[in-house]
Amino acid sequence: MRSPRATRHPDRVTRSPVRPLGLAALAAVLAALAACVPFEAPGRPAADLAADAETTTVVSVTDGDTIRTDAGRVRIVGIDTPEQGECGYDEATAALEELLSPGDVVTLTLSEGQNPEDRYGRLLRHVTTVDGADVALRMLEAGFAVARYDSRDGYPRHPFEDEYHAAQVATTTADGSPVPVMCR
Repeated sequence: MRSPRATRHPDRVTRSPVRPLGLAALAAVLAALAACVPFEAPGRPAADLAADAETTTVVSVTDGDTIRTDAGRVRIVGIDTPEQGECGYDEATAALEELLSPGDVVTLTLSEGQNPEDRYGRLLRHVTTVDGADVALRMLEAGFAVARYDSRDGYPRHPFEDEYHAAQVATTTADGSPVPVMCR
């Protein structure tokens, strides 16, 4: 049985346009449903992400693991990238600049039990893009960062540290300095 909206021609199938009222009703239903469902990043419980979250705008990228936002300077939790003068510093900074540009909206999350700031006064936060990408995880998977500053290093455990360590492809030197994949 043929759909009432489809018309078959010898060499193509055409469909009549969907009624605008139908689309508006569908959009209203989807919006109502979205309001009822808590946000969850893929594979992560909402409880891990919702400890203390705020939305802010990126002002600039400082280096491979630090950004400036409207909320202040932010040190991305759970990763470490090369310092200025070390192999991979420029590449890690450029990679973070590819992920985050000035004007991008991000969510900063302070997980339960984490220190809110480091000794330099930077906010310690997980950074998530509007499309749900975990910035630290992306840096680890790309080989620009190592998983660090978590319970394995004497800092508070964060909810993603096992995932971060599993995703790490960069290595460290004997003294613990990050060695991105392009520096091996």
